[in-house]
Amino acid sequence: MAVVKITCICIYIYIYTYANKFPLHVLTCLCFSLFRYELHVIMDEIYMLSVYDDITFTSVLSLESLPDPERTHFMWGFSKDFGMCGIRVGVLHTTNHEIQKAVNQLAVFHSCPGPVQHVLTQFLKDRDWMDNVFFPTNKKRLKEAQKLLVDGLADIGVPVLKSSGGLYVWADFRKFLKSQTFEAELELWQKLLDKKLLISPGKAFCCYEPGWFRLVFSNSVDKIYLCIKRLEEMLYTNDAEPVPNNASSLTKHSEQDHYLSLLLK
Repeated sequence: MAVVKITCICIYIYIYTYANKFPLHVLTCLCFSLFRYELHVIMDEIYMLSVYDDITFTSVLSLESLPDPERTHFMWGFSKDFGMCGIRVGVLHTTNHEIQKAVNQLAVFHSCPGPVQHVLTQFLKDRDWMDNVFFPTNKKRLKEAQKLLVDGLADIGVPVLKSSGGLYVWADFRKFLKSQTFEAELELWQKLLDKKLLISPGKAFCCYEPGWFRLVFSNSVDKIYLCIKRLEEMLYTNDAEPVPNNASSLTKHSEQDHYLSLLLK
């Protein structure tokens, strides 16, 4: 069997479940644990400004000192926090000159168009509007939309994982599967599509357990109500009877905390 040498690890900070579980000391311990193995660490903080609960998001850039700055890299993009899904512009922050050099060579073929740079520059210049208008309004609307979707799902018997930020929720559809398999998950997904419900199955995101779906709530109120209505019609007028789900409850996902603690040891 071939031996694969790992040189880099990418950490996607799940604001969804971990925004309030990544305080400064945890983030510091995590970095020190990984750098013992001389690994490059890429911190993907794509949802860092989309926190809508009363929590504080801790960025790796907020650390006073890093154990290995040359191997610590930060990534962020405009698409999520600014609602610009069609604007593919990202940010890479690194002090590693070799990586800067390599990325600059790639940028020759993937540079950001001048007009897009101009528009984004105008956004970033207006700090007063961003801090006092855009971000407060965006967070307020995200929180309202999230609550509307979560409450609507609860009314039709679909629980979700608690979220603190981001643009989506993880919903538990396991009891609606014919069997606890990914094949049954894809079958349910197809039925959702037939009802004009574009909801992503967990398998598309490497979820280890079938029956979890990702629902984006960053949409208008009328569309969220329509989603709940169609879901109820599809789930409860289904010819196929769902099988009893003997899987553990939502608390099973506390295993993720266990995996984190193992990583920190």
